[in-house]
Amino acid sequence: MAAKGEEKTEEIPEVDLLASFPNLLGLIQGEASPAASAQLPLLPPGTSTGVLKNGLTYYVLENKEPKKRAELFLIVGFGSLVEEEEERGIAHIIEHLGFSATKAYENHAIVKFLESIGAPFGACQNAYTTFDRTVYTLHVPTDKEGLVDESLRVLREFAYYTRISEEDLDKERKVVLEEWRESRSAQGRLSERYIQALCGSGCRWCERLPIGKEEVIRGVSSETLRAFYRKFYHPARMAVVAVGDFEGGQVVKSIQDLFDLDPQSIDPLPRCPSSEAPERPRYAVPDSEGVRVASSTDPELSFATSMLDCKRPRLSARTVADFRRRVKEDLFHRALSSRLLRLTVQGPLGGGPRDFFSAGTETGEPLPALSPLSASLAPLPGRVRPAIKGLLTELERVRRFGFHPAEVQRAKRSCLAEFEQDYIERPQCPSDSFAEQFVGLFLDEDHAVGVIDRAKLAAQVLPTIPCEEVSSVASLYDFQRNVVVKIATPLMSIRNPAYTLWSMFQACRQMTLPRPKLDLPDEAEVAQILSAVASAPLEAWPQDEDDVDMRLRNMFDSCAQDRLSAVHSTASREVQAPGVPKPSRHAAGVQEGPLGEEFILQNGLRIFLKDTDLFDDEILVKARRWGGLSEHQEPLFLRSGQKGAVSCEAQVCSMVATMLGICGLSVESLQECLEGKRIDPAPPSLEAYSTSLDSSSSPPDLESLLMLLSLMFLKNVEAGGVSASGRLSLVKLGLLAWRLGEDRDPQSQFGRRVKKATTGDHPYTWLPSLWRILRLNFSKSCQVFNERTSMPREWTFVMVGRLPPREILLPLLERYLGCIPNRTSSGEVLSNQRPDELAMRQAVTPMDIRFPDHAVRDEVHLQMVEPKGSTVLCFPVCLRVAATLGVPGSSEDELRELLRLRLLVRLLETRLVEVLRFQRGQVYSVHVGDDLGMSAPQLGVPRKGTLSVGFECDPAESDELVQATQAELQRLRDGSAAFTAENVIAALEQERREFEELVNTNSYWAHTILDLYFSRCFAVTGEIGGTMSLWWRLREEVNTTFDESCASKVLQAILPAGAPSVVVAMRPKGNVVASAGEQGGRDSAEQET
Repeated sequence: MAAKGEEKTEEIPEVDLLASFPNLLGLIQGEASPAASAQLPLLPPGTSTGVLKNGLTYYVLENKEPKKRAELFLIVGFGSLVEEEEERGIAHIIEHLGFSATKAYENHAIVKFLESIGAPFGACQNAYTTFDRTVYTLHVPTDKEGLVDESLRVLREFAYYTRISEEDLDKERKVVLEEWRESRSAQGRLSERYIQALCGSGCRWCERLPIGKEEVIRGVSSETLRAFYRKFYHPARMAVVAVGDFEGGQVVKSIQDLFDLDPQSIDPLPRCPSSEAPERPRYAVPDSEGVRVASSTDPELSFATSMLDCKRPRLSARTVADFRRRVKEDLFHRALSSRLLRLTVQGPLGGGPRDFFSAGTETGEPLPALSPLSASLAPLPGRVRPAIKGLLTELERVRRFGFHPAEVQRAKRSCLAEFEQDYIERPQCPSDSFAEQFVGLFLDEDHAVGVIDRAKLAAQVLPTIPCEEVSSVASLYDFQRNVVVKIATPLMSIRNPAYTLWSMFQACRQMTLPRPKLDLPDEAEVAQILSAVASAPLEAWPQDEDDVDMRLRNMFDSCAQDRLSAVHSTASREVQAPGVPKPSRHAAGVQEGPLGEEFILQNGLRIFLKDTDLFDDEILVKARRWGGLSEHQEPLFLRSGQKGAVSCEAQVCSMVATMLGICGLSVESLQECLEGKRIDPAPPSLEAYSTSLDSSSSPPDLESLLMLLSLMFLKNVEAGGVSASGRLSLVKLGLLAWRLGEDRDPQSQFGRRVKKATTGDHPYTWLPSLWRILRLNFSKSCQVFNERTSMPREWTFVMVGRLPPREILLPLLERYLGCIPNRTSSGEVLSNQRPDELAMRQAVTPMDIRFPDHAVRDEVHLQMVEPKGSTVLCFPVCLRVAATLGVPGSSEDELRELLRLRLLVRLLETRLVEVLRFQRGQVYSVHVGDDLGMSAPQLGVPRKGTLSVGFECDPAESDELVQATQAELQRLRDGSAAFTAENVIAALEQERREFEELVNTNSYWAHTILDLYFSRCFAVTGEIGGTMSLWWRLREEVNTTFDESCASKVLQAILPAGAPSVVVAMRPKGNVVASAGEQGGRDSAEQET
């Protein structure tokens, strides 16, 4: 759609658009476009489906990704909506009880069985309850006979035989209460109020939140739960889904044999006849006249947020017209997102201050009954009104003038790129994505269209959608009725003085008086904004000033004088790693072959290439060099000669560079260049001792990615210029808002106290102060970033995936990566000779961070809206052996000790979950982890770190649980309790199964090879192939020899008796702060008028 008085640009023909997507173009050659009324394919090809005599539905599909794995789902067609007032939350409780005990499995035996076959609790065995469904999910291996059948029996236990005794219920109440308590965070309260705003008071949706009510969880009887289970867990309202690497016909037979029971014969809780099964209710969300504004505050909220929803009933996906509508709206949101990004970083078209940190639109699904057109934004403090006005202005601009054809064309290319990637990688489509489609088909009647059919539809439909039709979506944002505006901000009060003063200052800049507690618009003001926007004079959005498709190439060509001449002086060698198999999805059995090839380009840059067939449309490029945050420590105020606090400029240099523009292009300009390309670039990021880079592309877009990486090194980031000033102000505002948010969030405050206690308050762990952020030197940030990207001879790149042939790839590497000169940040050209590997490692500045040498107990009392308790126990870890140059076997012994530590961590977590959750029933989850990331990289220095145990609980029970944890660890240490053979076998099986899936991903190989290049083993051996072979051999050795005796020895060595520990517990301070929903008054309470 052209603006008034502008010449209309011709739409790009369909064939021209698809020329960049040959796979999609080939799909539709010679095929007629389907009619709009035609039905979408109901199921993916090869699906077996049917209905048993008792009414239960099944869907079975063979799929090879992941290898030798299956997704098994049990779908129950009811959730919290069918609960009565005195039952609120029991659908979720029943879901929990299924894992506790059933007719055939006592005392969490289901959990133990699944863990024994390599399916850990949480990751591979789980369930969820929503408003209108309860779904149980299992991710299980299929390579042993009987595993799938036994796992299907587990689903049958959930469906028919969950045991619901008073004893079972009492054991699980506190676990459910802890999950309820975890949901009472600032974000959880925000989500709850958002639903209330959408639905209005008295609506079933906002009165039946799945998490339920505390008093019901505490007091509901097992009899009530049994009645609910007996009524709603009916075969006629359930479905079983099986997708995976198995023989489909056998699985269908197993489902028929296991699940086709007469409902009235199910014992001990018989169901009614299938003809009398309860119907699934369909509750509509009530309409609302005009604009409803719901405002709330929350003292723990990190950022202000605003949501604007134009409500409409849920729209299904059953016909070609439905597919077209979804694609059209997706194109609208993509095109508008580019404009909103420009406004975020550049400010309003007519000039003036920036109003929001981010903004966007989408077709949402906040509830199963709704498909609203939504707009969301994160306004700057005190600028809620202008932020809303700015977003509405852009919707109005599109409504009047439409998009330029070039904008829509970029959105189409971006959308088609995703469809083509899905099509190319259809053999690697994971089983869980098919399983979730079957959930939507069974419960929502959305057709489960297969990958090939979706790609074909996209190629046929998307190019035929004209620019005017995409622009017309703006008119669907109808602000006359069914409009809900939800605004939530942090609380302004004397307890939050910095945020309060900032908001008042921003409000005064608008020439308006700040309100007593918060400056929020009411309905009359929002209506006034809508009216003003609708009648305000607007100009059309400016057209592109250059050829976007050539922007990247032109930028690279402009750097010709800065580049080295491309010469064929690359040194290369084939890397062998004996014993390490070659990963493959297509070849049967273990494949032998070289690990890859190593190249040293003319400028000293090292790059390792590994071809795989794991994903057909993926190339990962990961890189690293020594030197990170530890090189940028600052002297401490009033502490002469002491350093440790990392400069704020170094911490934010990647953010600053992104905002100013890496590769010589602004962030919004770069996004436009990449639309339609399957490229995910990222600027280098500084870690403690190194700088890393992580990016990816499809094989056809690899040259563009290499061009981007080249420009990232060639083009310095500059902080000068008028446009830079506004962008950097936004960075500073964002950092200030983040820093203030950290002080409001109890969990963030608690995390800082944990770091303080475990490091002796080392300055490295400090957050920058508000004053330090205000004094940020952006020129220095740019210098840090430019220095990190100035020495290619110190970088190591690893490229893994579907690589082009070497005769094509090597010239590209030499042209784009080999041409980068080595130079200082000031521009002085240096030698291309690659430095000595050991010298680069030894030159890194270590951090002297020490664990306390005595026991520490820290009670963290914080102001909270809802009482919550978090507890962390930390112990010092120091490996006994340090890899040392010239000491035979030292690197091998260190690596062996590290591998045993990782197994111990897995074993401890399983054991403590069993004790604290399954036996005591007082926590929802337990996390055990190790952290050696701050160990000095130098050889000969023992690796040090921490082992931590963390859980959330009732604040009143924290001390009891700490004692229980310490007592269990002590029993394991002194032998009064021991790891059982069952514990160890289950942990090893889970590790083995997890590893089987990891090695079939490109990310595993890219991460592992890069990590090994920077490992102590490589520093000793100097050969990546030998390092990989050593790592592979030791891993197998440790897994083979690790038993219960070894586990006890490792525990005693890692956590010796008498070792100091740190315990940090978070508790509410005094009376909890009233939440927005509990406070009275216009400015603090949830309000709908």
